[in-house]
Amino acid sequence: MTLAIFATVLAAYVAVAAFLARRIKNKDDFYVMGEQGSTLLIVGTLAATFLSAVTLMGIAGISYSEGPLVIAALGSFGAWVGTLVAVVFIGRKLKALNCRTMMDFFDYRFNNKWVSVVALILMVVGLLGYGIIQLIGAGLVLAEIIDIPFPVIIVAFTLALLAFCSLSGMYGVVYTDTMMFFTMLAIAFIIAPLLIGDAGFEAMKGLGETLPGFWTVGGASDRPLSWSISQFLVWILFFACTPALVSRVFPAKNDFVILKVAVIGVFFAPAMQLLVFLAASAMQVTQPGIEPTDRAMIVGFMEHTNPTLAGIGLAGLMASIMSTASTLFVLTGFALARDLYEKLFDRKVSEHKGVVLGRISQAIVALIVCAVAISRPAGIYWISIYAGAIFAVAWLPTIVAALHWRRMNANAALACMLVGSITFIAVGELERHGVMSLPWNIDNLQVAIVLGTLSLVVVGLKSRPNDYELRVFDDIRAKRLSDTTIRDILARPDGARELIREYRQVWAIMALFVIIAAALWGYLFSKLGM
Repeated sequence: MTLAIFATVLAAYVAVAAFLARRIKNKDDFYVMGEQGSTLLIVGTLAATFLSAVTLMGIAGISYSEGPLVIAALGSFGAWVGTLVAVVFIGRKLKALNCRTMMDFFDYRFNNKWVSVVALILMVVGLLGYGIIQLIGAGLVLAEIIDIPFPVIIVAFTLALLAFCSLSGMYGVVYTDTMMFFTMLAIAFIIAPLLIGDAGFEAMKGLGETLPGFWTVGGASDRPLSWSISQFLVWILFFACTPALVSRVFPAKNDFVILKVAVIGVFFAPAMQLLVFLAASAMQVTQPGIEPTDRAMIVGFMEHTNPTLAGIGLAGLMASIMSTASTLFVLTGFALARDLYEKLFDRKVSEHKGVVLGRISQAIVALIVCAVAISRPAGIYWISIYAGAIFAVAWLPTIVAALHWRRMNANAALACMLVGSITFIAVGELERHGVMSLPWNIDNLQVAIVLGTLSLVVVGLKSRPNDYELRVFDDIRAKRLSDTTIRDILARPDGARELIREYRQVWAIMALFVIIAAALWGYLFSKLGM
């Protein structure tokens, strides 16, 4: 049955992508689905991208062995804050500037080849590193569950990803992500409560006696508070500027869709995480001693639910892999086609040729991903350690300063990106080899972002922006997505009423989800005696 579900799920995603391919008429359709994304679609793709295999495997494993609060208390809350920043602050501003990819912003803001090249290299390394390691880890687990050779699983995943990324571009990613989102909802709101119910809240509370510290922020491993605070900062900084989340805003219809997504999508992501982490903790009651602990939720699916729910759980695991991987896949392909070829070699590309180039770039990325994942070299694990954090230390200070500091210029951007990324890697390697150790549980990301930001400020003060950079900065400050949305709606028949209706809807959704969140959190905390 699990094998049938595996094949059926992959076939369904490919079928949807093939159906959507006929919507691709030009480059805007391919890159941002013609900016026709509804609230449901953008919520689906945002939440599905947020919930990667790391949630269902890695962090769930920590929740199983050390307790759910180690990551959930501050790490998940940091991810929630970071996602809110990515959607409301950075994503909306870049969409107002008519960006189709995040690299569009670097090109437009600085008009400097070296800034674009460095930003592009960092993005490709970060996206590929994070995406490939997800495929490797999840492929190994799935190979064990469904008794299919690891290379076959990787090839199957890659072909499916290539099909719905290259055939229909962002249309394929957004629609399939939304399908995956509903599968993940089933895990969080059906399977997870069943696992928690089987264990019982009283037995779960008793884990604090057999595993001291299980219900504390430090967890059963007694991690220091500084480590938890570090996790809080890491997830804020990483999620705030990762292309996988910021780019979810670009296909949205208008600013009202984005504001609704900021409420609904940013509620569902941490709510689903919390329930998964509690379910993983419940498995410590139901079946202690699972090794490796990353398999905790998978054991729960396969051994503690009926075959139908086990199949849904497996489909959700595949969805968590493919939703994140497809986003990274398509963004890397976009970078090669639009941000490298079109902008550096051939600026006058027809609509048809632009779509063809996008599809060819996806095929190139597919070959690279498949070959590296199958070979499973040790080096890719080294890359993955730095993949996500590179955006935090190199991109985030650069983007924030570029949006808000008049003296920001290309030299300061280069200094920040180079100092931040090199410091992060160098300090991390020195620590890993025992050459140095940082006090008070400070990690290399904190050191790197401080030094990168300092270098940005110093170079920005020492050098002056040119006339182009000053003109563009003033243009950026003047453009607001809300102004464009209001103007477009008022231009329609009966636009004033529609505008009032949209405003009221946003406020109503906000009030509703605040009540839902308070009820959910309050119920769980009271049941667990917190």
